[in-house]
Amino acid sequence: MNKLLIKNGLVVTLDPQERIIRNGSIYIEDNIIKEVGPAPEVGKKEGARVIDATDKVVIPGFVSCHNHLYSSVVRSIPYSGFENPDFSFISWMERFWFPLLEDRVTQEQMYIGTLANLVEHIRSGITTTTDTAEGSYALPGALDAVDKAAMESGIRAVLSFETTGRISEENARLGLEENVKFFKKAKARGGRVTGRIGVHTTFTCSTELLQEVRRVADELGAGVMMHMADDRWHAFDTTRRFGKRPTAYLEDIGFLRPDLILFHCSYIDHLQDPAIFKKYDVKVAHNAESNAIFSFWPNMMPFIQAGVVVGLGTDGQTHSMFEIMRTAQMIHRIRYENPEILPDQQVLRMATVEGAKALEMEDQIGSLEVGKKADVVLLKDRSTVPLFEANVMNYIVGTCERVDVDTVVIDGQVVMKDGDFLLVDEEKVRAQVHEEAVKLWKANGWPTP
Repeated sequence: MNKLLIKNGLVVTLDPQERIIRNGSIYIEDNIIKEVGPAPEVGKKEGARVIDATDKVVIPGFVSCHNHLYSSVVRSIPYSGFENPDFSFISWMERFWFPLLEDRVTQEQMYIGTLANLVEHIRSGITTTTDTAEGSYALPGALDAVDKAAMESGIRAVLSFETTGRISEENARLGLEENVKFFKKAKARGGRVTGRIGVHTTFTCSTELLQEVRRVADELGAGVMMHMADDRWHAFDTTRRFGKRPTAYLEDIGFLRPDLILFHCSYIDHLQDPAIFKKYDVKVAHNAESNAIFSFWPNMMPFIQAGVVVGLGTDGQTHSMFEIMRTAQMIHRIRYENPEILPDQQVLRMATVEGAKALEMEDQIGSLEVGKKADVVLLKDRSTVPLFEANVMNYIVGTCERVDVDTVVIDGQVVMKDGDFLLVDEEKVRAQVHEEAVKLWKANGWPTP
């Protein structure tokens, strides 16, 4: 039995009572939290490895509900595709992202891109992430490459492949088979890396394909993850083809379930859709920073007010949950001209507890409670004022940066200590992802160093 004692920290539990414990300790056996409380009550534990959290803030690990993890290899590319004056998101996807990036990525790039992204996630305090892997010409075996990276990194992950009908019926079949094969593999293996069924979106999938995805997911007992109305085109397309907006369309074809996570939801019917989401207990992954980068302005308040579960996601292109929390908070405060909307406590819960609920894993992760998995993050205290119960959440949301993530424990295993990775060679990973990025640039005829 492995024993770990984290002691003497300011512990922000995010449990139902929202306890904040001064001079608190967390005792872990193997991968399960056994005790959380004041250090004198938890006491010493014979044979336990000790991490001294003095002058540290101890929080549950962040949960990212949407990612394309391989995409670290396509960041900062030397050509944007934005120069066309008739730019729109859908045209950019069709003439740039699909043919030059997504359709050219290799399994090697998926592996190292994912590993590099996961290293960044852990350095940002993200202990659980999802992935909707792209790369339709990397089939079959794409998810095995992603899984290899997830296993090596030490992160907790829910992996899927982006089934799409935009290429051919045969490719759609391969995508769905990839999901099924991996889901069964991960379930048989057990542990911190699991599977779901991934699917792209309504405008690249036929009704028959979406219904087949739903049937297979129900048969396996697997959840589903899908893009939803990030761009206005989604709503235009379903209205044009079916006479209904995306949410009503998905309800009509029997796609909506509590095990469904819909990414983005930037352009939905605010008068009707939140009630439909609540009716079927559909979950939302809000990708505030990614959406802002692509000039979308999502509004999560109608969902939140309707009682819909809304978690946060990085969307692969970004990786700091601190930035994402602040962006989510700011875009809604600007929209409503209300500086009190989405208070720090609520945004922090979206990054932890609500994210766990979105993945239907709230009994395992999202808070520091006895019986839950030991996913714990220690943050440096750089505050210019003393931290205590009344202001520590404001510090986490309003001030913290990636550099403040000091130590990360995932599934009871210390994966980063004092800023150093214990399972992977960060510099080696960075060098490898550089090599693969240049290969992709050369394939597209772009400038290279």
